[in-house]
Amino acid sequence: MKRNKSTDIDPDPMRTLSVLLLLVLASCAANEPIANNMSFADSLSSYRLFKEPMFALAPNDSIVCYELSSTLFTDYAEKQRLIKLPPGASMHANGDGLPDFPEGTLIAKTFYYGEPPSRRIVETRLLIKHAEKWNAAVYQWNREQTAAILLTGGAVVEIASHHASGKIRYQIPAAKDCSGCHRNGDQLMPIGPKLGNMNRTIMQAGVSVNQLEALHRQGYLSGTLQPVSQLPDYNDTSRNITERGRAYLEMNCAHCHQPGGWAGHKQLDLRYKTAIKETGILLNRSQIMSRMALPGDAHMPKTGTTLLHAEGVELIRRYVDSLH
Repeated sequence: MKRNKSTDIDPDPMRTLSVLLLLVLASCAANEPIANNMSFADSLSSYRLFKEPMFALAPNDSIVCYELSSTLFTDYAEKQRLIKLPPGASMHANGDGLPDFPEGTLIAKTFYYGEPPSRRIVETRLLIKHAEKWNAAVYQWNREQTAAILLTGGAVVEIASHHASGKIRYQIPAAKDCSGCHRNGDQLMPIGPKLGNMNRTIMQAGVSVNQLEALHRQGYLSGTLQPVSQLPDYNDTSRNITERGRAYLEMNCAHCHQPGGWAGHKQLDLRYKTAIKETGILLNRSQIMSRMALPGDAHMPKTGTTLLHAEGVELIRRYVDSLH
């Protein structure tokens, strides 16, 4: 029997349009901003993260200051990373991923340029775990560097810098933008302080120590530390190009490009431990490069950067060129 080609086409175009519309709406709904379940203080000083004067960024006693092997690029800003745990509580080791944080944990990241006395502190972002849910807020530092005030709508701050012809128009994200990077399904989650990324050597009182072992000795981290792998430092030229390239994608792209992330539907899974054949990198290498190298709205990552990361673009170019 000869096949009627007309049967290959949906006879009801409105039905087809409805299905497409539902798919679009479902995708949009999945990426709606995630609301907080608590209120934040109007001033950052309420959380007593720093000794006075605040602009010295000297953490108060019992505040954990931690470092990462590989970091997120944010227009060449430096960052200070802190964790404030409830009295008597600790993080519990859970493999090389995020530790189990106790209720009431506060994670802070402060963005700044330069060093004292000319250091310019721009913003501090908070994540607080309340009622088993992570909540996000952004605080903008004033020009006098004496206070940081809760910000909801985002802001643009001009920063003098030797990058970008001497000036950076730094974009502080709106509170609603936090879920763009920190989304995991319908929840917010921390990104950086995975144990594999904290498993590195740091200087403590002038002595080289393993950061995880130091946190364990001090009582801030409980549970077994073995086995915990180590995320490479993508700036470490002694590591091979695959390790460096995958580490860069892990920290700058994978928070969105993974199952449950904002761009989880894009068929890219850029987590460091995902097998290369399952990442989508091999099929999308040219697109990855073009989106990283293009300025403006097409640029990736979409949040937190206004400048091209020249060193990062070159690293990923070398990495994708090495793939066969």
